[in-house]
Amino acid sequence: MRLTQLQVSNFRNIESIQCQFDPQVNLITGNNAAGKTSLLESIYYLSHLRSFRSHQLSDLIRRDTQYLQIFAQTLSKENLMIPMGIRRSRNKTTIRFNHRSVNRVSDIAAKFPVLSIHPDSYKLITGSPVQRRQYMDWGVFHVEQDFFQSWRLFRQSLAQRNAALKSREGKVYCQLWDKIIVEHANYIDQFRQTYIDALQHYLLSLAKLFFHRDELSIEYKRGWSTDITLEELLIKEFEKDKLKGYTCYGPHRAEIIIKVNGQSAQNGISRGQQKTLVALMRLAQAQHFTDTRQQLCILLYDDLAAELDGHHREMILSVLSKMHVQLFLTTIEADQIDLSSWSSKKMFHVEHGCMKDLI
Repeated sequence: MRLTQLQVSNFRNIESIQCQFDPQVNLITGNNAAGKTSLLESIYYLSHLRSFRSHQLSDLIRRDTQYLQIFAQTLSKENLMIPMGIRRSRNKTTIRFNHRSVNRVSDIAAKFPVLSIHPDSYKLITGSPVQRRQYMDWGVFHVEQDFFQSWRLFRQSLAQRNAALKSREGKVYCQLWDKIIVEHANYIDQFRQTYIDALQHYLLSLAKLFFHRDELSIEYKRGWSTDITLEELLIKEFEKDKLKGYTCYGPHRAEIIIKVNGQSAQNGISRGQQKTLVALMRLAQAQHFTDTRQQLCILLYDDLAAELDGHHREMILSVLSKMHVQLFLTTIEADQIDLSSWSSKKMFHVEHGCMKDLI
């Protein structure tokens, strides 16, 4: 899916912009706080219905306005033009895809896959396991059709069990959901393990270019011991769960352990290395997606020039130029990014939330 045209209204400091994009690479320049990151954020929001910078809707709706609105024209791999859009106020959300209303975010996310790399992306390594589970599940969601259904049924049953545990209900009542939890936990575990196994090929290939003197490893932890079934564990640890008021084991506790030379990437490498590694993790995801699905995804890279030194910047751009993605880059000055490897490109300049074409 390619993004051909975008209209954004009342999103952060953007009052109203309309632009048409190149199918290969789009470079957006502008000073800090000019609105270039907000433009990338609006594209991300169209796919995820959340920001990569803030969890607060009030941060996104432009001050003194009642709603934000994002409309896009997209081109499918079958060369069909498909419109999509979101209008969101503080108490109502309307999502449309191909002239039809959409009720679930997952429906639009499946049609419009977007990945982002931005200045806070290093938190994928340093942050909580929640962020690494989200990283994993984005990939599984887009390559395994049955994953979302299992994940949804698991989360619903887990919420019911946790509510019963918190209310100090009896053992028989609390365990009413165990069978559904176990069934779908096993599916989720299988999907995730298969995905990480496949992803490692892409990540380790990239790591050889950027961490050629180091040994990188990524290990998937499913959320409960491999020495016992989840069904047995839920029975065995029931009193512990009841005391805590929630279920302590399962795929909701899964984790990815990333190591460089046997040390945790969380504290064993520099911040600059963490940023490079996270960029490689996202690029590996994009490569796996395009190879598996035989279609491109959209990749947003915010402030690439500031995040990487000149050498690593050239290396990343070289990798990006060979990938089957539609790329959106931001930078302060256009000469910080060399786009000579792309046969087709567009450049824009953003100032005070307004946008104009450069080429």
